[in-house]
Amino acid sequence: MPFDLQSVQIAIAAVIGFLTILGIIFGWLGKTWNWVSSLFRKKPLVGVIDIPSKTMVLIPASRANALWWHMGSMGGQPAMQIVGDLNITNISQYHVVVMGAKLRKPKAIGHAMVRAHDSNMYDSKHHIPQGSISDLRFDFFIQPPVREAGKPFKADVAIIDQFGNEHWLKGLDFPYN
Repeated sequence: MPFDLQSVQIAIAAVIGFLTILGIIFGWLGKTWNWVSSLFRKKPLVGVIDIPSKTMVLIPASRANALWWHMGSMGGQPAMQIVGDLNITNISQYHVVVMGAKLRKPKAIGHAMVRAHDSNMYDSKHHIPQGSISDLRFDFFIQPPVREAGKPFKADVAIIDQFGNEHWLKGLDFPYN
């Protein structure tokens, strides 16, 4: 008994439909789909530890003059000093070390110091224990200045952790002080 193309197509569709129903009932379909899709996913980097992509939450300190800038000088030339105080919460499973700060525009690299969890000393070497909150201060010196003295300055600032993650705070307002 010869099979025609239409009968074969109907039989294949019926078998696929039946297997799909069984797969849904027994969960095979979901597991099979996850396995097939995992073949095409980008594999995470494997190392000694799982490197987190987000380690901290940052908010400006809730007090007057937490963010400010002032006209200063470096080498006898005018320069903007930009300073900010933040509250930092470690949300990772590791101790966090702050490595520095970055300003988006104008592009600049700055210092960042964290208050020790057991004293009022600020240093770039202090770590923030897992699940802890601390205070952070960052500063930049921009030369030549990009804003006239007396006018407010608005910028995006990133704090960089030991994993190289940049945690951005966008649109921070720095009044002239």
